[in-house]
Amino acid sequence: MTKPSDLHGDGINFAFFELLWSKCSSEAESLSENKATTLRVPDTVIFLFGLPHQWYFTSKNGGQHKDKTTILRKRRANLTLENIEQAFLTKAFSRSGVGEDAVVAYFISSKNTALDNEMSCDIEYFNKESLSNFLHHGRRNKSGILQRFIAPHGGSYNSSIRAMWTPKMCILERRRTKQALNDKRFALFERAITFDGPDVHSVSVPLCGTVLAGRVENICDEVVRRIANVLSENSQGKKYSNVNRDNIENNAEFEVGRMAVNLKVDGNGKIWILWSNSIRLDSKSNVNERSITESASQPLNMNTIVKLPSASKLSQVPSHDSKLKLDNKVSLSKCPSCGKCCKNELFQKVPYKTVINHFDKTLEMLKYHSESNLLHSWPPKDSVIRAAGGVGFGIAYQQEHSEEAFIIPPVIRHIYPKLRTKGYNMYRGDSTFLQKSCSVCEDCFLAYATLTSNSYLMVYPVDPCPTNKDFHFEIPPAKSQGDFVKIKTKQSAPSVSIDRFGLKDFGKAPTIPPAILEPPQASTEL
Repeated sequence: MTKPSDLHGDGINFAFFELLWSKCSSEAESLSENKATTLRVPDTVIFLFGLPHQWYFTSKNGGQHKDKTTILRKRRANLTLENIEQAFLTKAFSRSGVGEDAVVAYFISSKNTALDNEMSCDIEYFNKESLSNFLHHGRRNKSGILQRFIAPHGGSYNSSIRAMWTPKMCILERRRTKQALNDKRFALFERAITFDGPDVHSVSVPLCGTVLAGRVENICDEVVRRIANVLSENSQGKKYSNVNRDNIENNAEFEVGRMAVNLKVDGNGKIWILWSNSIRLDSKSNVNERSITESASQPLNMNTIVKLPSASKLSQVPSHDSKLKLDNKVSLSKCPSCGKCCKNELFQKVPYKTVINHFDKTLEMLKYHSESNLLHSWPPKDSVIRAAGGVGFGIAYQQEHSEEAFIIPPVIRHIYPKLRTKGYNMYRGDSTFLQKSCSVCEDCFLAYATLTSNSYLMVYPVDPCPTNKDFHFEIPPAKSQGDFVKIKTKQSAPSVSIDRFGLKDFGKAPTIPPAILEPPQASTEL
Protein backbone atom coordinates (compact mmCIF):
# COMPACT_ATOMS: atom_id res chain seq x y z
CA MET A 1 0.00 0.00 0.00
CA THR A 2 1.29 3.43 -0.96
CA LYS A 3 1.95 5.76 1.95
CA PRO A 4 1.69 9.55 1.69
CA SER A 5 5.34 9.84 2.66
CA ASP A 6 6.27 7.96 -0.53
CA LEU A 7 4.55 10.59 -2.67
CA HIS A 8 5.64 13.73 -0.83
CA GLY A 9 8.95 15.17 -2.05
CA ASP A 10 11.01 16.06 -5.10
CA GLY A 11 12.34 14.02 -8.00
CA ILE A 12 11.12 10.93 -9.81
CA ASN A 13 8.36 9.35 -7.77
CA PHE A 14 7.47 5.67 -8.14
CA ALA A 15 4.36 6.08 -5.98
CA PHE A 16 3.03 8.69 -8.42
CA PHE A 17 2.50 6.05 -11.12
CA GLU A 18 1.04 3.54 -8.67
CA LEU A 19 -1.56 6.03 -7.46
CA LEU A 20 -2.55 6.87 -11.04
CA TRP A 21 -3.02 3.17 -11.70
CA SER A 22 -4.90 2.43 -8.46
CA LYS A 23 -8.69 2.41 -8.57
CA CYS A 24 -11.13 3.18 -5.80
CA SER A 25 -13.93 0.76 -5.02
CA SER A 26 -16.43 3.37 -3.84
CA GLU A 27 -19.63 3.98 -5.76
CA ALA A 28 -18.92 7.70 -6.01
CA GLU A 29 -15.68 6.94 -7.79
CA SER A 30 -17.35 4.62 -10.28
CA LEU A 31 -20.00 7.24 -11.04
CA SER A 32 -17.46 10.03 -11.48
CA GLU A 33 -15.28 7.95 -13.82
CA ASN A 34 -17.77 8.45 -16.63
CA LYS A 35 -17.26 12.23 -16.57
CA ALA A 36 -13.59 12.25 -15.52
CA THR A 37 -10.78 13.47 -17.75
CA THR A 38 -8.82 10.69 -19.43
CA LEU A 39 -5.30 10.20 -18.10
CA ARG A 40 -2.57 8.70 -20.28
CA VAL A 41 0.89 7.49 -19.29
CA PRO A 42 3.51 6.17 -21.76
CA ASP A 43 4.97 2.71 -21.25
CA THR A 44 6.86 3.19 -17.99
CA VAL A 45 9.02 0.45 -16.49
CA ILE A 46 10.23 0.96 -12.92
CA PHE A 47 13.68 -0.51 -12.27
CA LEU A 48 14.88 -1.28 -8.77
CA PHE A 49 18.58 -2.12 -8.44
CA GLY A 50 18.80 -3.05 -12.11
CA LEU A 51 15.73 -5.33 -12.20
CA PRO A 52 12.31 -4.47 -13.70
CA HIS A 53 9.79 -4.10 -10.89
CA GLN A 54 6.58 -2.64 -12.39
CA TRP A 55 5.36 -1.82 -15.89
CA TYR A 56 2.59 0.76 -16.36
CA PHE A 57 0.97 1.53 -19.71
CA THR A 58 -2.18 3.01 -21.23
CA SER A 59 -4.76 0.72 -22.80
CA LYS A 60 -7.76 1.61 -24.94
CA ASN A 61 -9.63 -1.47 -23.69
CA GLY A 62 -9.80 -0.67 -19.99
CA GLY A 63 -12.54 0.06 -17.52
CA GLN A 64 -15.36 -2.18 -16.36
CA HIS A 65 -16.77 -2.66 -19.86
CA LYS A 66 -13.38 -2.81 -21.64
CA ASP A 67 -14.24 0.26 -23.70
CA LYS A 68 -12.34 3.07 -21.98
CA THR A 69 -8.78 4.36 -22.06
CA THR A 70 -7.28 3.37 -18.71
CA ILE A 71 -3.86 3.13 -17.08
CA LEU A 72 -3.02 -0.54 -16.52
CA ARG A 73 -0.13 -2.55 -15.13
CA LYS A 74 1.56 -5.60 -16.64
CA ARG A 75 1.59 -8.93 -14.88
CA ARG A 76 4.85 -10.10 -13.40
CA ALA A 77 5.06 -12.94 -15.91
CA ASN A 78 5.22 -10.42 -18.79
CA LEU A 79 7.83 -8.28 -17.07
CA THR A 80 10.86 -9.51 -19.04
CA LEU A 81 13.63 -7.66 -20.84
CA GLU A 82 12.68 -9.21 -24.18
CA ASN A 83 9.08 -8.03 -23.88
CA ILE A 84 10.19 -4.55 -22.85
CA GLU A 85 12.55 -4.19 -25.80
CA GLN A 86 10.03 -5.57 -28.27
CA ALA A 87 7.19 -3.35 -27.05
CA PHE A 88 9.28 -0.18 -27.03
CA LEU A 89 10.77 -0.75 -30.48
CA THR A 90 7.52 -1.94 -32.06
CA LYS A 91 5.59 1.14 -30.97
CA ALA A 92 8.47 3.43 -31.90
CA PHE A 93 8.99 2.11 -35.44
CA SER A 94 5.27 1.85 -36.14
CA ARG A 95 5.42 5.53 -37.05
CA SER A 96 6.38 6.38 -40.60
CA GLY A 97 9.65 8.16 -41.26
CA VAL A 98 11.44 6.86 -38.16
CA GLY A 99 15.09 5.98 -38.75
CA GLU A 100 17.47 3.67 -36.95
CA ASP A 101 18.97 6.60 -35.04
CA ALA A 102 15.62 7.91 -33.77
CA VAL A 103 14.87 8.44 -30.08
CA VAL A 104 12.86 5.47 -28.79
CA ALA A 105 13.14 5.74 -24.98
CA TYR A 106 14.88 7.43 -22.07
CA PHE A 107 15.92 6.37 -18.58
CA ILE A 108 15.60 8.68 -15.56
CA SER A 109 17.58 7.60 -12.53
CA SER A 110 16.27 7.97 -9.02
CA LYS A 111 17.17 11.10 -7.10
CA ASN A 112 20.73 11.68 -5.99
CA THR A 113 22.52 14.55 -4.26
CA ALA A 114 25.17 16.44 -6.19
CA LEU A 115 28.30 18.11 -4.80
CA ASP A 116 26.45 21.38 -4.32
CA ASN A 117 23.77 19.60 -2.22
CA GLU A 118 21.19 20.07 -4.98
CA MET A 119 19.02 17.04 -5.61
CA SER A 120 18.90 15.94 -9.26
CA CYS A 121 17.83 13.01 -11.42
CA ASP A 122 19.93 12.08 -14.45
CA ILE A 123 18.23 11.38 -17.78
CA GLU A 124 19.70 9.42 -20.68
CA TYR A 125 18.15 9.06 -24.14
CA PHE A 126 18.31 5.86 -26.20
CA ASN A 127 18.02 4.86 -29.82
CA LYS A 128 17.50 1.29 -30.98
CA GLU A 129 21.09 0.19 -30.42
CA SER A 130 21.68 1.98 -27.12
CA LEU A 131 18.36 0.72 -25.69
CA SER A 132 19.38 -2.86 -26.37
CA ASN A 133 22.78 -2.27 -24.76
CA PHE A 134 21.15 -0.71 -21.71
CA LEU A 135 18.69 -3.55 -21.16
CA HIS A 136 21.25 -6.31 -21.56
CA HIS A 137 24.47 -4.74 -20.29
CA GLY A 138 24.07 -1.23 -18.86
CA ARG A 139 21.41 -1.68 -16.17
CA ARG A 140 23.78 -2.79 -13.42
CA ASN A 141 22.32 -1.66 -10.07
CA LYS A 142 20.47 1.40 -11.39
CA SER A 143 17.09 2.44 -10.03
CA GLY A 144 14.71 4.67 -11.95
CA ILE A 145 12.12 4.63 -14.72
CA LEU A 146 12.49 3.59 -18.35
CA GLN A 147 9.86 5.44 -20.36
CA ARG A 148 8.87 5.15 -24.00
CA PHE A 149 9.46 8.25 -26.12
CA ILE A 150 6.26 9.88 -27.36
CA ALA A 151 6.42 11.42 -30.83
CA PRO A 152 5.74 15.16 -30.42
CA HIS A 153 3.02 17.19 -32.06
CA GLY A 154 4.19 18.12 -35.53
CA GLY A 155 6.83 15.38 -35.59
CA SER A 156 9.81 17.61 -36.43
CA TYR A 157 10.92 19.06 -33.09
CA ASN A 158 10.61 17.58 -29.64
CA SER A 159 8.65 19.64 -27.12
CA SER A 160 7.22 19.23 -23.63
CA ILE A 161 5.07 21.15 -21.17
CA ARG A 162 5.78 21.76 -17.49
CA ALA A 163 2.82 22.58 -15.26
CA MET A 164 3.04 24.08 -11.75
CA TRP A 165 -0.36 23.34 -10.21
CA THR A 166 -1.91 24.87 -7.09
CA PRO A 167 -5.57 24.90 -6.01
CA LYS A 168 -5.95 28.50 -7.19
CA MET A 169 -3.82 28.66 -10.32
CA CYS A 170 -1.88 26.57 -12.83
CA ILE A 171 1.27 27.99 -14.46
CA LEU A 172 2.29 26.40 -17.77
CA GLU A 173 5.56 26.55 -19.67
CA ARG A 174 6.55 24.88 -22.93
CA ARG A 175 9.99 24.40 -24.50
CA ARG A 176 11.02 23.08 -27.91
CA THR A 177 14.37 21.83 -29.15
CA LYS A 178 16.37 23.86 -31.64
CA GLN A 179 17.42 20.80 -33.62
CA ALA A 180 15.03 18.56 -35.53
CA LEU A 181 14.54 14.97 -34.41
CA ASN A 182 15.66 13.57 -37.77
CA ASP A 183 18.71 15.86 -38.13
CA LYS A 184 21.57 13.36 -38.01
CA ARG A 185 24.18 16.11 -38.02
CA PHE A 186 23.64 16.34 -34.27
CA ALA A 187 23.89 13.70 -31.58
CA LEU A 188 20.90 12.15 -29.84
CA PHE A 189 20.79 14.44 -26.81
CA GLU A 190 20.80 17.69 -28.80
CA ARG A 191 17.73 16.53 -30.72
CA ALA A 192 15.71 15.53 -27.64
CA ILE A 193 16.45 17.76 -24.64
CA THR A 194 13.98 20.46 -23.58
CA PHE A 195 13.70 21.29 -19.86
CA ASP A 196 16.31 18.67 -18.97
CA GLY A 197 19.19 20.41 -20.77
CA PRO A 198 20.82 23.84 -20.96
CA ASP A 199 18.53 26.59 -22.16
CA VAL A 200 20.83 27.33 -25.09
CA HIS A 201 19.75 24.08 -26.78
CA SER A 202 16.00 24.81 -26.64
CA VAL A 203 13.60 27.71 -27.02
CA SER A 204 10.56 28.78 -25.03
CA VAL A 205 7.32 28.43 -27.00
CA PRO A 206 4.11 30.13 -25.83
CA LEU A 207 0.85 28.22 -25.43
CA CYS A 208 -1.45 30.07 -27.80
CA GLY A 209 -5.14 30.13 -26.97
CA THR A 210 -7.00 28.70 -24.02
CA VAL A 211 -7.96 25.24 -25.30
CA LEU A 212 -4.63 23.50 -24.67
CA ALA A 213 -4.09 25.31 -21.37
CA GLY A 214 -7.57 24.32 -20.23
CA ARG A 215 -6.99 20.67 -21.13
CA VAL A 216 -3.70 20.57 -19.24
CA GLU A 217 -5.30 22.16 -16.20
CA ASN A 218 -8.15 19.63 -16.28
CA ILE A 219 -5.63 16.79 -16.39
CA CYS A 220 -3.82 18.22 -13.36
CA ASP A 221 -7.13 18.54 -11.51
CA GLU A 222 -7.98 14.93 -12.34
CA VAL A 223 -4.57 13.75 -11.13
CA VAL A 224 -5.04 15.57 -7.83
CA ARG A 225 -8.59 14.24 -7.43
CA ARG A 226 -7.59 10.64 -8.12
CA ILE A 227 -4.62 10.75 -5.76
CA ALA A 228 -6.78 12.26 -3.02
CA ASN A 229 -9.44 9.56 -3.44
CA VAL A 230 -6.94 6.71 -3.34
CA LEU A 231 -5.13 8.11 -0.30
CA SER A 232 -8.44 8.72 1.45
CA GLU A 233 -9.60 5.15 0.85
CA ASN A 234 -6.26 3.76 1.98
CA SER A 235 -6.48 5.80 5.18
CA GLN A 236 -9.92 4.38 5.98
CA GLY A 237 -8.69 0.82 5.43
CA LYS A 238 -11.51 -0.16 3.05
CA LYS A 239 -9.38 -1.50 0.26
CA TYR A 240 -6.79 -3.26 2.40
CA SER A 241 -8.59 -5.22 5.06
CA ASN A 242 -5.35 -6.58 6.50
CA VAL A 243 -4.03 -3.13 7.40
CA ASN A 244 -3.53 -2.76 11.15
CA ARG A 245 -4.50 0.24 13.22
CA ASP A 246 -1.02 1.78 13.24
CA ASN A 247 -0.81 1.94 9.44
CA ILE A 248 -4.29 3.48 9.25
CA GLU A 249 -3.26 6.22 11.67
CA ASN A 250 -0.09 6.87 9.68
CA ASN A 251 -2.22 7.17 6.53
CA ALA A 252 -4.27 10.09 7.77
CA GLU A 253 -6.16 11.85 5.00
CA PHE A 254 -3.89 13.90 2.76
CA GLU A 255 -4.36 15.75 -0.48
CA VAL A 256 -2.04 17.27 -3.05
CA GLY A 257 -1.44 20.91 -2.16
CA ARG A 258 1.08 21.77 -4.87
CA MET A 259 2.48 19.83 -7.79
CA ALA A 260 4.97 20.21 -10.66
CA VAL A 261 4.48 17.72 -13.48
CA ASN A 262 5.80 17.29 -17.03
CA LEU A 263 3.41 16.55 -19.90
CA LYS A 264 3.58 16.13 -23.67
CA VAL A 265 1.26 16.48 -26.66
CA ASP A 266 1.60 13.73 -29.28
CA GLY A 267 0.95 13.86 -33.00
CA ASN A 268 -2.77 13.12 -32.53
CA GLY A 269 -3.29 15.93 -30.04
CA LYS A 270 -3.44 13.64 -27.00
CA ILE A 271 -1.80 14.79 -23.78
CA TRP A 272 0.45 12.33 -21.93
CA ILE A 273 1.67 12.55 -18.34
CA LEU A 274 5.43 11.96 -18.27
CA TRP A 275 6.61 12.35 -14.66
CA SER A 276 6.29 14.52 -11.57
CA ASN A 277 9.09 16.84 -10.48
CA SER A 278 7.82 17.93 -7.08
CA ILE A 279 4.74 17.20 -4.95
CA ARG A 280 3.65 18.76 -1.67
CA LEU A 281 0.88 17.17 0.39
CA ASP A 282 -1.48 18.94 2.78
CA SER A 283 -3.24 17.23 5.65
CA LYS A 284 -7.02 17.44 5.87
CA SER A 285 -6.96 16.97 9.64
CA ASN A 286 -4.69 17.84 12.52
CA VAL A 287 -4.53 14.26 13.77
CA ASN A 288 -1.27 12.32 13.51
CA GLU A 289 0.61 15.06 11.67
CA ARG A 290 4.13 13.79 11.21
CA SER A 291 7.10 14.59 9.02
CA ILE A 292 4.90 15.30 6.00
CA THR A 293 3.02 18.15 7.62
CA GLU A 294 6.24 19.47 9.08
CA SER A 295 7.69 19.94 5.57
CA ALA A 296 4.39 20.83 3.90
CA SER A 297 5.14 24.50 4.37
CA GLN A 298 8.14 24.19 2.08
CA PRO A 299 7.63 25.87 -1.29
CA LEU A 300 7.21 23.84 -4.43
CA ASN A 301 10.53 23.06 -6.07
CA MET A 302 10.30 24.81 -9.43
CA ASN A 303 13.91 24.13 -10.43
CA THR A 304 14.88 21.63 -13.10
CA ILE A 305 15.37 18.36 -11.26
CA VAL A 306 15.53 15.94 -14.19
CA LYS A 307 18.62 16.96 -16.14
CA LEU A 308 21.43 15.52 -18.20
CA PRO A 309 24.34 13.99 -16.28
CA SER A 310 27.44 16.10 -15.85
CA ALA A 311 29.43 13.67 -17.99
CA SER A 312 27.35 14.47 -21.09
CA LYS A 313 28.85 16.34 -24.02
CA LEU A 314 26.68 18.74 -26.01
CA SER A 315 27.53 20.64 -29.16
CA GLN A 316 25.80 23.36 -31.16
CA VAL A 317 27.99 22.83 -34.24
CA PRO A 318 26.66 20.32 -36.78
CA SER A 319 28.87 17.52 -38.05
CA HIS A 320 29.01 17.13 -41.84
CA ASP A 321 30.98 13.88 -41.76
CA SER A 322 28.51 11.13 -42.58
CA LYS A 323 30.95 8.41 -41.51
CA LEU A 324 31.48 9.90 -38.06
CA LYS A 325 29.38 8.28 -35.37
CA LEU A 326 28.07 10.97 -33.03
CA ASP A 327 27.52 10.40 -29.34
CA ASN A 328 27.20 12.45 -26.17
CA LYS A 329 29.81 10.66 -24.12
CA VAL A 330 32.59 12.81 -22.74
CA SER A 331 36.10 11.75 -23.73
CA LEU A 332 38.49 12.19 -20.82
CA SER A 333 42.28 12.28 -21.04
CA LYS A 334 44.95 12.48 -18.38
CA CYS A 335 46.92 15.69 -18.22
CA PRO A 336 50.70 14.97 -18.39
CA SER A 337 51.38 17.98 -16.16
CA CYS A 338 49.04 17.57 -13.17
CA GLY A 339 47.88 13.98 -13.72
CA LYS A 340 44.16 14.83 -13.55
CA CYS A 341 41.54 13.60 -16.03
CA CYS A 342 39.89 16.40 -18.01
CA LYS A 343 37.74 16.79 -21.09
CA ASN A 344 39.58 16.68 -24.40
CA GLU A 345 38.19 20.02 -25.54
CA LEU A 346 39.74 21.76 -22.51
CA PHE A 347 43.34 20.85 -23.41
CA GLN A 348 45.71 23.56 -24.69
CA LYS A 349 49.13 23.47 -26.36
CA VAL A 350 52.32 24.29 -24.42
CA PRO A 351 55.80 24.28 -26.09
CA TYR A 352 58.47 21.89 -24.85
CA LYS A 353 60.72 24.90 -24.25
CA THR A 354 58.33 26.22 -21.60
CA VAL A 355 58.14 22.85 -19.87
CA ILE A 356 61.94 22.44 -19.84
CA ASN A 357 62.58 25.96 -18.55
CA HIS A 358 60.03 25.45 -15.76
CA PHE A 359 61.70 22.17 -14.76
CA ASP A 360 65.19 23.70 -14.75
CA LYS A 361 64.09 26.65 -12.63
CA THR A 362 62.45 24.30 -10.15
CA LEU A 363 65.65 22.24 -9.83
CA GLU A 364 67.69 25.40 -9.28
CA MET A 365 65.33 26.43 -6.50
CA LEU A 366 65.58 23.00 -4.87
CA LYS A 367 69.39 22.81 -5.12
CA TYR A 368 69.78 26.29 -3.66
CA HIS A 369 67.55 25.71 -0.65
CA SER A 370 67.94 21.96 -0.10
CA GLU A 371 70.58 20.89 2.39
CA SER A 372 70.36 17.20 1.50
CA ASN A 373 70.54 15.32 -1.76
CA LEU A 374 67.54 15.44 -4.09
CA LEU A 375 67.58 11.67 -4.33
CA HIS A 376 66.12 11.44 -0.84
CA SER A 377 63.22 13.82 -1.51
CA TRP A 378 61.86 13.07 -4.97
CA PRO A 379 59.26 13.92 -6.20
CA PRO A 380 59.35 17.31 -4.44
CA LYS A 381 57.02 18.09 -1.59
CA ASP A 382 53.57 19.47 -2.23
CA SER A 383 54.58 22.86 -0.86
CA VAL A 384 57.46 23.05 -3.36
CA ILE A 385 55.20 22.03 -6.25
CA ARG A 386 52.70 24.71 -5.28
CA ALA A 387 55.51 27.28 -5.17
CA ALA A 388 56.45 26.19 -8.70
CA GLY A 389 52.94 26.89 -9.96
CA GLY A 390 51.43 23.50 -9.15
CA VAL A 391 52.35 22.12 -12.58
CA GLY A 392 54.89 19.79 -14.11
CA PHE A 393 55.11 17.13 -11.37
CA GLY A 394 51.63 15.60 -11.13
CA ILE A 395 52.60 12.63 -13.26
CA ALA A 396 55.97 12.13 -11.48
CA TYR A 397 54.39 10.01 -8.73
CA GLN A 398 53.45 7.38 -11.31
CA GLN A 399 56.90 7.16 -12.94
CA GLU A 400 59.82 4.97 -12.02
CA HIS A 401 62.49 6.40 -9.75
CA SER A 402 65.65 6.48 -11.89
CA GLU A 403 68.47 8.78 -12.93
CA GLU A 404 66.37 10.34 -15.68
CA ALA A 405 63.92 11.66 -13.09
CA PHE A 406 66.36 14.46 -12.11
CA ILE A 407 67.33 15.34 -15.68
CA ILE A 408 64.27 14.88 -17.89
CA PRO A 409 61.05 16.74 -16.99
CA PRO A 410 58.22 14.38 -15.95
CA VAL A 411 56.02 15.75 -18.74
CA ILE A 412 58.63 14.87 -21.39
CA ARG A 413 59.17 11.44 -19.81
CA HIS A 414 55.43 10.79 -19.97
CA ILE A 415 55.30 11.65 -23.68
CA TYR A 416 58.54 9.80 -24.53
CA PRO A 417 58.87 6.94 -22.02
CA LYS A 418 61.90 5.45 -23.85
CA LEU A 419 63.87 8.70 -23.87
CA ARG A 420 67.16 8.53 -21.95
CA THR A 421 69.62 11.11 -20.64
CA LYS A 422 71.94 11.03 -23.65
CA GLY A 423 69.13 11.54 -26.14
CA TYR A 424 67.51 14.25 -24.05
CA ASN A 425 70.75 16.26 -23.77
CA MET A 426 71.05 16.09 -27.53
CA TYR A 427 67.44 17.06 -28.27
CA ARG A 428 67.16 19.92 -25.79
CA GLY A 429 69.59 21.95 -27.88
CA ASP A 430 67.55 21.39 -31.04
CA SER A 431 65.26 24.32 -31.84
CA THR A 432 62.87 22.05 -33.74
CA PHE A 433 62.39 19.88 -30.66
CA LEU A 434 61.89 22.90 -28.40
CA GLN A 435 59.17 24.31 -30.66
CA LYS A 436 57.12 21.13 -30.42
CA SER A 437 54.14 21.27 -28.08
CA CYS A 438 52.20 19.00 -25.77
CA SER A 439 48.57 19.23 -24.68
CA VAL A 440 47.88 20.07 -21.05
CA CYS A 441 44.68 20.95 -19.20
CA GLU A 442 43.42 24.49 -19.03
CA ASP A 443 44.56 25.08 -15.45
CA CYS A 444 48.11 23.97 -16.22
CA PHE A 445 48.15 26.07 -19.38
CA LEU A 446 47.23 29.18 -17.40
CA ALA A 447 49.86 28.35 -14.77
CA TYR A 448 52.58 27.95 -17.41
CA ALA A 449 51.51 31.20 -19.05
CA THR A 450 51.70 33.05 -15.72
CA LEU A 451 55.17 31.69 -14.95
CA THR A 452 56.42 32.57 -18.42
CA SER A 453 55.20 36.15 -18.11
CA ASN A 454 56.91 36.42 -14.68
CA SER A 455 60.22 34.99 -15.99
CA TYR A 456 59.67 31.82 -13.92
CA LEU A 457 59.76 33.68 -10.62
CA MET A 458 59.37 31.10 -7.84
CA VAL A 459 59.41 31.69 -4.09
CA TYR A 460 60.61 28.77 -2.01
CA PRO A 461 58.14 27.95 0.79
CA VAL A 462 59.59 28.97 4.16
CA ASP A 463 59.09 26.59 7.07
CA PRO A 464 60.78 28.01 10.23
CA CYS A 465 62.73 25.36 12.11
CA PRO A 466 60.90 22.26 10.81
CA THR A 467 63.35 19.88 12.57
CA ASN A 468 63.59 21.62 15.96
CA LYS A 469 60.40 20.78 17.82
CA ASP A 470 61.45 22.80 20.87
CA PHE A 471 61.53 26.02 18.85
CA HIS A 472 58.77 28.47 19.67
CA PHE A 473 58.07 32.14 19.21
CA GLU A 474 58.29 34.50 22.21
CA ILE A 475 54.88 36.14 22.07
CA PRO A 476 54.28 38.69 24.85
CA PRO A 477 51.22 38.06 27.00
CA ALA A 478 48.11 40.05 26.19
CA LYS A 479 47.35 42.95 28.49
CA SER A 480 44.07 43.34 30.26
CA GLN A 481 41.56 46.02 29.42
CA GLY A 482 42.49 47.97 32.52
CA ASP A 483 46.08 48.34 31.31
CA PHE A 484 44.87 49.88 28.07
CA VAL A 485 42.77 52.36 30.05
CA LYS A 486 45.79 53.37 32.11
CA ILE A 487 47.94 53.79 29.02
CA LYS A 488 45.28 55.89 27.37
CA THR A 489 45.05 58.08 30.47
CA LYS A 490 48.80 58.61 30.57
CA GLN A 491 48.95 59.49 26.88
CA SER A 492 46.18 62.05 27.28
CA ALA A 493 48.02 63.82 30.13
CA PRO A 494 49.73 67.10 29.09
CA SER A 495 52.89 66.26 31.09
CA VAL A 496 54.70 64.72 28.09
CA SER A 497 56.75 67.30 26.22
CA ILE A 498 57.28 67.16 22.49
CA ASP A 499 60.63 68.98 22.51
CA ARG A 500 62.45 65.66 22.75
CA PHE A 501 61.14 64.78 19.30
CA GLY A 502 62.82 67.83 17.76
CA LEU A 503 59.59 69.75 17.34
CA LYS A 504 58.58 73.19 18.54
CA ASP A 505 55.42 74.17 20.33
CA PHE A 506 53.72 76.87 18.31
CA GLY A 507 50.92 77.33 20.81
CA LYS A 508 47.23 77.16 20.12
CA ALA A 509 45.87 77.26 16.60
CA PRO A 510 44.58 80.71 15.57
CA THR A 511 40.83 81.14 15.56
CA ILE A 512 38.98 82.20 12.44
CA PRO A 513 36.72 85.26 12.78
CA PRO A 514 33.01 84.48 12.55
CA ALA A 515 32.66 86.87 9.64
CA ILE A 516 34.81 84.62 7.52
CA LEU A 517 32.99 81.47 8.50
CA GLU A 518 29.50 82.93 8.10
CA PRO A 519 29.42 85.80 5.59
CA PRO A 520 26.60 88.31 6.06
CA GLN A 521 23.52 87.72 3.98
CA ALA A 522 22.78 90.16 1.18
CA SER A 523 19.92 92.55 1.79
CA THR A 524 16.83 91.88 -0.29
CA GLU A 525 15.26 95.34 0.33
CA LEU A 526 15.06 97.72 -2.61
